Amino acid sequence: MHISKFFIRNFRNFESAQLNFSEGVNTIIGENGSGKTNLFYALRLMLDDTLPRYLKLTENDFSRQLSDWRGHWIILTLNFEALGFDDATQALSIHACGDVSNSNERNQTQGSYTLCFRPKRHVRQEIYDYSREVDKNKDGLQVLLDKITIDDYETVYLCKGSAQCSEDDFYDQYVGNFEEIIFPDPNQAGTQIYGVYLPRELNLYDEISCTFIKALRDVSSDLRSYSKNPLVGLLRGKDKKVEIGIQSDLVNSINELNENISKLEEVSTVQKGIDSSLKQAVGTTYAPNIEVRAELPNEMDKLLQSLKLWVGDSDNEHVGRLSELSLGGANLIFLSLKLYEYEKIKTDKVANLLLIEEPEAHIHTHIQKTLFDNLGRHEHKPQIFISTHSTQISSVSKISSINILSRLGNGSVVFNPTNGLEVNKIKRIERYLDAVRSDLLFAKGVVLVEGDAEQILLPVIFQKVFGLSLDEIGVSVINVGSTSFENIANIYHQQRVNRRCAILTDLDEAFIQLPSNPDSTHTTGQTKAKNSQKSGQERREKLEEFCSENDCIKTFYAKHTFEVDLISDENSNIFVPVLSEIYEETSLTAMESSKEKLESNDIEIQGTEVLRLAKKAGKGWFAIAVAEQVNEYVNIPEYILKAIAWASPHLDLASKVKSAEYRLNTRYELTHQDFVDGGELEYSDEWDWREELQNDEEFFMSNYQNELPEDPLTKLLSLYDF
Repeated sequence: MHISKFFIRNFRNFESAQLNFSEGVNTIIGENGSGKTNLFYALRLMLDDTLPRYLKLTENDFSRQLSDWRGHWIILTLNFEALGFDDATQALSIHACGDVSNSNERNQTQGSYTLCFRPKRHVRQEIYDYSREVDKNKDGLQVLLDKITIDDYETVYLCKGSAQCSEDDFYDQYVGNFEEIIFPDPNQAGTQIYGVYLPRELNLYDEISCTFIKALRDVSSDLRSYSKNPLVGLLRGKDKKVEIGIQSDLVNSINELNENISKLEEVSTVQKGIDSSLKQAVGTTYAPNIEVRAELPNEMDKLLQSLKLWVGDSDNEHVGRLSELSLGGANLIFLSLKLYEYEKIKTDKVANLLLIEEPEAHIHTHIQKTLFDNLGRHEHKPQIFISTHSTQISSVSKISSINILSRLGNGSVVFNPTNGLEVNKIKRIERYLDAVRSDLLFAKGVVLVEGDAEQILLPVIFQKVFGLSLDEIGVSVINVGSTSFENIANIYHQQRVNRRCAILTDLDEAFIQLPSNPDSTHTTGQTKAKNSQKSGQERREKLEEFCSENDCIKTFYAKHTFEVDLISDENSNIFVPVLSEIYEETSLTAMESSKEKLESNDIEIQGTEVLRLAKKAGKGWFAIAVAEQVNEYVNIPEYILKAIAWASPHLDLASKVKSAEYRLNTRYELTHQDFVDGGELEYSDEWDWREELQNDEEFFMSNYQNELPEDPLTKLLSLYDF
């Protein structure tokens, strides 16, 4: 049995969310504050026996997106698959509740378990009665809601239901529509939807094992604890398997040792001193008789419990107490013990769940990849849930087993990267992902490029020109290399990862003169240019069709190629200095000739030369060398500005102001103090708005764009509405 889905309604970060899970390892990734910890807490409320069974929720547990929590419900629903046919698991079966929408066999293997934190019956009845009144209105409803306190709420556990509480239609029908003032009759059971009360004889804690491993947990303390130490669980009951003769010999030896310790002269001296002190204090009549005895355990179960792990790091022979081991090593040991405990002790459980919070906190990156890759292959594997920021872990996680949490306003949403994708497309994406490229799962927006030059130069140019890094604004530049754009861009979709993805590619339009008559004889260069131009047009048609029904993806084209479009936009000054690294001192004539071509106003001459140099030096190395020459005066081709604007609709006012200040302080060589004191820029005689920087940032940015219409930042910001 394993958890297949988790529906959340109105709990902390989540107003409405659905997470899809599979057997084996499931990875939950997300930025800080996206709700990973709250998600784990929701799971633990359902399954972790270390939390109180009827833990009282509070006002603060309701979704932050609700304007008023009163009257609303918190609903957490787990869906299970692969139920066994034993009584315990069949108690969860949807089939047992009478849902016959699917085959009997299918429903017998599917189950649900729901936690509802809802108003008590008398409150729901009062709201329902009001909703039936002819003159009902929102003000009247609000009067009823204002009377509700958290003490008017109850926690109930239900099973067998088929509801998907994340759906608005369900919530409106079975909880209530607060806008239309329509509420259900609390006397209508609706068992097929809500489910029925969990049978008293069924304790899920006895059937499901759930262990939560906190990010910064004190593993050494847990391994010393009788209740939490997996080693104790592994040893429990082993005393009965030790041969009677061996048990007897051990017990006799320990009894003899206890007696010898008690007879030590030093021990006897302490005993006599305590006895004398007592008698002096209370007299011989009332003073108790005392002895100091050794009490090493002489029962086999107690002896086994006294066993402790002694450990050492792998690169030396020293072995010591667990407290001497690194935090990462201690975490690895704890995880290994839990897995071995599941294998040997807890196989009678219907499900074994392991919740691991941010394991990268203490585990080296290379170990992360190996450990969690192997977890998925463990013979007696539990179902594992990992929350992480680590690209190492996400890169070895199947993308079909990943849920992405993302902040949206004052709440969070969940993205399922493979929702609705065909299996073959999922496999292509999974083959592509590695530790670097898995950035595309963490970024707020993505720009896909097809070459090393774009991957190297775009981030450098953007930072030099705007004073912001692409990382800072949450945009990742991903080089797809030989992989087609479609394979990766499929992740971005309204039903999967609902974030912007820009595709940057070349149209390969010929910049050399082609014969006007297509039947004329072509040179080798002309033939190659003509074929490239044809391929570019075919590529465009294919990508436009691919993007046509996907609001998350848009393609942007270099008219010719990246290098040609960049240098032809009056950027020869960042290419010319690289010539000294390509040519030796003995080739000064060749270098001067190349310089003249790069600075030519004829795109055929200029473009041919820059491509020749890139091929001669190697595109990657050439891009690195050019990147060292990039400055704030570089002109960024419009198609690149459009792609970045498309990928970053989330760009905030603070980032815009930071970039504007940077532009003023660098491009225009005006310090902040000069600006405040009345310094003037070349674009304007008077800037009356200059002092508004600290008072009204929106006013400041508006005037920046009005006064500097040709500035690159103004051009970039104008593209956010295109």
